[in-house]
Parts: sequence; C-alpha cells; structure tokens
Amino acid sequence: MSRSRRISALTTAATVAALAAGMLAGGVAPAGAQPPPPAPGQGEPVPAWAPPKPAEFWIGEPVVWTSAWGGRWGVWKNGGFLILSSNPVTGGG
Repeated sequence: MSRSRRISALTTAATVAALAAGMLAGGVAPAGAQPPPPAPGQGEPVPAWAPPKPAEFWIGEPVVWTSAWGGRWGVWKNGGFLILSSNPVTGGG
C-alpha cells in the first residue's frame, strides 16, 4: 500500500471514529434529571359553602381543599391533584 493511500485510510478511520464518538457522547452527556416538584401546600382555607369533607385521608395523603375549578376536595399524589368531590358551584365535574 502506498504512503498516500495509508494516510487517506487513516484519515478516513479517524473521521469515522470521531463521528461515532460524537454521536455517543451527544446522546449521553446532556441527560440531566429534572428536580422533583416542590411539596404541595396543605390546602387552602375552606369556605363556609364548601361541601362536607369526604374523608381525612385518602391513599395515605391528607384530603385538602383547593379553590381551583370552582372549589374541590382532593389529594396531592405524585405531583398531581386527584379530585374527590364535584364542583359545588355548578354541581358537576
């Protein structure tokens, strides 16, 4: 094999290796985890017109009042709010 062919082959091999390493590193490097969401509050003050509280605890979490969606009883579980009562203003969901 001539000297120029060896240099060409080495250059090609180095380019392929660099591209492969870049693709591997690019797919792995920026994988940072999101921080956990902040702990939800223990609910809001309950208005006088609120329906009766359905339970003190549900799935091991305290039942709390939220004024969202017209007001509801529910629990915070895994970063989401699970609704346990209907909307007392409209009587619906």
